Amino acid sequence: MMTIPKTPCPVGGLVPLMGGVWPITARKAHPVLGWLYTIHEKRTDAGLVIHYNVSQEDLVHEIDLVCKFKINDPVRIGAFNVRHVVGRRWDFQNGRIIYQINDSLRTGRAHYMDQNELIARIRANEEEHA
Repeated sequence: MMTIPKTPCPVGGLVPLMGGVWPITARKAHPVLGWLYTIHEKRTDAGLVIHYNVSQEDLVHEIDLVCKFKINDPVRIGAFNVRHVVGRRWDFQNGRIIYQINDSLRTGRAHYMDQNELIARIRANEEEHA
């Protein structure tokens, strides 16, 4: 599981919640929980649903559920050696997870790609070498 950051999520940032990705509309500090957020879920069939008092821990848990890869997971995205996920972070502007993949040839270098791109490259590599 991801660690709970001390810095707050940005107001206006997109976060996963209840099977969708929705904007944070407000936040407030809480003495025990750190930060509490208000999130507006805009359903097509039921209109606006407002979630009050969503904790930082709840958001981190939801982000963790979206992630298909964990730190140190091996990924084969090319003809070279197996690479590994060495980092991941949530992109609040676009509402997606970004993975940091080590460079198999150069130590200290890394490639960054979102989850959809990573999955597509793994599938393309599997089809190429099947």
